[in-house]
Amino acid sequence: MSLDTALFIGMGIFLGLSVLLQVYLAYRIRKYRQNPANTSEPRMTAKESFRFGLFHTLFYSYMIIWAVYLTWNGKFSWLLGVGFIIVGFVSIRKPVTLVRDNRPIHADWSIALPLQPLTTNVVTPELILNILGEESVINAIKKDLQKVYQIGGKEQWRLGLVMPSMDMYDPTFQIPVKRAAILHPTSYFNAQFKRVMIIHGAREPMIRSYPGWSYGLRTPIADHEYRNICDIEINTNSPSTSNRSPGFPNFLREDGFPLKDSYRDGDPLTTERGGTFVIDKGEIKLIYSNYFVQSRLIDDEGNLVYMGLDENFQPSSTWSGISVIPSVSKKLFKSVLYEGYTPILRYRSFPYASNFMLPILDTPMSDSGWADLFIDTHGKAKLFIAKQKTLEEWYEMMERLRQLFFGELGKKGNHLLGLTKDQSHLNEYFSKKQRILEEYFTVMNWSLV
Repeated sequence: MSLDTALFIGMGIFLGLSVLLQVYLAYRIRKYRQNPANTSEPRMTAKESFRFGLFHTLFYSYMIIWAVYLTWNGKFSWLLGVGFIIVGFVSIRKPVTLVRDNRPIHADWSIALPLQPLTTNVVTPELILNILGEESVINAIKKDLQKVYQIGGKEQWRLGLVMPSMDMYDPTFQIPVKRAAILHPTSYFNAQFKRVMIIHGAREPMIRSYPGWSYGLRTPIADHEYRNICDIEINTNSPSTSNRSPGFPNFLREDGFPLKDSYRDGDPLTTERGGTFVIDKGEIKLIYSNYFVQSRLIDDEGNLVYMGLDENFQPSSTWSGISVIPSVSKKLFKSVLYEGYTPILRYRSFPYASNFMLPILDTPMSDSGWADLFIDTHGKAKLFIAKQKTLEEWYEMMERLRQLFFGELGKKGNHLLGLTKDQSHLNEYFSKKQRILEEYFTVMNWSLV
């Protein structure tokens, strides 16, 4: 079979499949409109959008290649060939957008809870409170929160030091860190599991011109193992760690991190823990998504500066600053959307006791149909249930919070630590932030104990 014939047959197959797909979509839309319960405009699910976009991306890519080949061989005139190519490039834009925006994102793992199946996907505040009254739900949350002092064998943990002299954001909306420590660092080319990297540490690395140096662990953490961060030990048998303390906390102190010997609350040597309860075809599941990097920030006095979740997916070897743009948990949101789950509640650990239970920068899950539960170190919690708002209203909320944050920061000369070290001013900021959030969320106190 000649290449011309193969390309012609391939084009015919694509055209036939395209017609069948359009007929199927027309059937779906007609069936959807016949259901009186469906009053909103019909739309494809994330899975359908991805598959629809992928098919048409392949189809138009094939058409472009086919037109280029036939034009190059003189089978098409240049005018006709260029016309086909232009049409292909114009038509492929939307399918590529569908593939990009609805690509498959799955939860790392999930467990089905032994709860009565639901006959509805409508989540109400009453349903959320009923779910939080279930013993299996309480036990699942407690079990997860027991790991706040632990790090997993494939989890990345980062500690950044912010100094008063360099705590202003730059044009990229980042606040630089003076130095950083990273467990299981990553580079552009590989992941350096079972090691710790120190960037701009107080101790000189083996090659002085290098800004960072990595050190092996004495006993590596297995892939599916969890270990207390304070129990991690550095391998001190190598020349780069001679005369160094093997214990991880002391190792960090020797490299210029002003960690305290103990913390009554707000310990930086902890991690973020959380999960999301969803409805999957009537069954209630608890899903866990690796949608953030385990990250902690401290000031020059060793106190925790809690901005919120860290969704930085860039290689950690390039980590030089912290973003002052709020995390919106995009990966979690897309994972739930792609799988067709109905979200009930996300819970997450909060690293210290607080009357406001709010990170300096982040917000609860800001979308209608979501609820967020922040649980502090004493088991007290604050529940934020999103009200039914339009997308424009959620954007309005984020803009108001942005103006509030930068406005309060401006009162301190745009110095982050100027705000965080002034407890009175910080409480005033949190009070204003909570008043804005109360317009968009139903806020309730709760307790895990």
